[in-house]
Parts: sequence; structure tokens; C-alpha cells
Amino acid sequence: MVAFGLEISPRPDLPAIVARWQREITAQELKEGYFAVLATADEHGCWRWLLDLRRREELTSPKLADWLETDFFALLPQRYTAPVRMAFLVSPLRAIQAQTASSVATISSNQRPNQGYYTAIFTDEAAAYQWLAQ
Repeated sequence: MVAFGLEISPRPDLPAIVARWQREITAQELKEGYFAVLATADEHGCWRWLLDLRRREELTSPKLADWLETDFFALLPQRYTAPVRMAFLVSPLRAIQAQTASSVATISSNQRPNQGYYTAIFTDEAAAYQWLAQ
């Protein structure tokens, strides 16, 4: 499936949902993309997600961070048989930048399995898949 600048591929062999942003996107496309990932995950009963951010710029705003926290992540608890594991795949440069205030840094610092999710940032895809398999 390709929509919202996003390619979503279920990978039952891993098992994981792999979502790769293919271009720069708007905040609205980001929201629609997250809902598309959620719909695909629901369809496959998959709580392991690889979100590849390497081809798009960071979208940072208090409004977007609030939307993720209060609207999107609120949908995750008890949705699957285990908390969602979101591996964010970023470029090495972006990983350095993510140490500052950014939405990815904020998301990855909010480990909340009791609220339905774990997150981590990776620059190596194989390491991300290993983490997702835990």
C-alpha cells in the first residue's frame, strides 16, 4: 500500500509492519500515515512496527506532539496481545539531531508499556528488527 507519501508492507516473515516514508510530508499526511499503519497492523494483528523516517524531514511542533500523545497513542493500550513496539529508523545525522528536542526524540523517551507501547531509535535496520523481535 502506498499513500500519504508512505509505503506500508506487512512482513509476516519477521513478523512486523514496515512503513517507509518516501518523500517530504505535511503534518496532516503524517497523521493519516500513522492511522494507515494502525489499520494495517490491525488487519494483520501485528504489534511490531518499523517506521523508516530516513527519507523525510523531522516534523516538530507542540501541536503534533500533543496529537501523538493524546490522540494516537491513546488508541494503543490493550489493542494487541502485547504492547506495540515501534522502531524508528533514522539516518546517523538525524540520530545525532534526535538527541535534541524533536518529536522522534520525545516519542522514543516515552517508554510506556502500561499505556500500550515501547519505542526506540535505530540507524541500523538489522538492529531494529532484532529489537522488534524481543
